[in-house]
Amino acid sequence: MNTEQFLERALLEMLKTKKVTQIYVSDLLAEVGICKATFYKHYCDKYDLLQKSFYRGYYADILAHAENFEQFVSLTLAAFRKTPKVVLHAMPQEDPSGLFGYHCELLCGFLRKECGASESGENEKVIRAFARAVTEVTVDWLSAPRLAPAEEIVRLIRALRPAALSA
Repeated sequence: MNTEQFLERALLEMLKTKKVTQIYVSDLLAEVGICKATFYKHYCDKYDLLQKSFYRGYYADILAHAENFEQFVSLTLAAFRKTPKVVLHAMPQEDPSGLFGYHCELLCGFLRKECGASESGENEKVIRAFARAVTEVTVDWLSAPRLAPAEEIVRLIRALRPAALSA
């Protein structure tokens, strides 16, 4: 296993008990037994590590199989369902640098593609607002004491989709 894998696993393990805002690079360095220079050789900061950890641990497989927005949401819910506490600890809404913002950006990419829109297009505000709403629904779902079937959440998200974003 290489340094990046050790760091990514250490972060994901820490996220089982702490929010990303409570984890410091020094915690990760102590856990893995490396120096600061080695960490910064691989990552800009803990958020870069967070995004790459989630990309390799969750999103790479999801993105390889999702052909559209709805599939992306379905696959994400299925993957997140396996480790809800880790995902919730990585996604505090009050922390725009965390996974919440990264997840929104991935959703925006699918929505732009489906709508044939650009980042500067007229639908960008609607795309961003809907992506944020979908991410909030995902977080609320993961926070529930008992998770509803993912299919129900997908139906809810489909019903919330703004008419301006219809394919």
